[in-house]
Order: sequence, then structure tokens, then C-alpha cells
Amino acid sequence: MINKTNLKFYIIPACFLLIVLLIILILPMGNKNTNKQNVVPTPTLLPTGEQLPTSFQVPISPTSTSPTNGPTPTLIPLHFTGGDLTQDLPTDVKLFSQQKTDLRRKAPLTLPFGTISFDYTNDKFILTLVEPKNQSQTSFNTWLQQTYPAIPAGQFAIQ
Repeated sequence: MINKTNLKFYIIPACFLLIVLLIILILPMGNKNTNKQNVVPTPTLLPTGEQLPTSFQVPISPTSTSPTNGPTPTLIPLHFTGGDLTQDLPTDVKLFSQQKTDLRRKAPLTLPFGTISFDYTNDKFILTLVEPKNQSQTSFNTWLQQTYPAIPAGQFAIQ
């Protein structure tokens, strides 16, 4: 049971903690400055080349900074890269890339003649044929010509 003498041992620390919390919460709110400006300190005296070690000597250009606008960037001219954005791919190259992307997204693909997976390191399809391999190879060639005619058989590593 709490009596009057024990009560002061609870109330005094609780009041003290409450006052500290209020100070912590109210003090940062009062220090907000709405007129903050990003001020960059500027040196009043630039050292000359004789005052710096030779490893730090850099020519200082008086036109490299403007007192009102800050540093002025050096403009580098853009060079032509040779690419023509209006140029279209030949239809056979476009069809090949579309079919290869489509088959690569479906891989690993299990079919009656075997399994097709894609080896990203070598950029080739891996074809694992089932037995008998001669019949599976013929079935694969027929399927490839009917389904993905733009992909040459050389894109497949047969195992």
C-alpha cells in the first residue's frame, strides 16, 4: 500500500521527467528559423602559388567563379556518336530478336522431344534431347521451323 511518505518518492521523479520531456519537445520548436539561407563561406584571401606546396599548385582562373551565380560550369561540346535514331532494323534481325526473346522468357521449356533452357553466359539455348536422340532431333527441327523460324539451329547447344 502506498502511503504519503512513499508517494513523494514517485511523484517527484515523475514530475522531473515530465519537465525534462517538455523541455526536449518544446525547445526545438522554438528554434525554427524560417529565413534560413544556404550560405557558402567564401575565402577572403586566396593563397598564391608560392604559398602552396608544388603538389597543390593549381592555376586559379578569375573567370571560373562568378560572385553572383557561384561556380560557372565548363561547357563540353557534344560529339556525334554515329547512331541514327530514325533508322529501322532490318525485318530479319528484328524477327530474330523478337523470337529469341520470346523463347528465352519461356525457358526452361519442357517439350516431348526434350528440354530447352538458356545459358546467359554463352548466349545460347541448351537443348537436352530425350531417347531416341535421332527421332528427338528430327522432332525438334520440325518444331523449330514451325514455331520459331527466325532462330537458326546454331543458337542451340545440343546435349
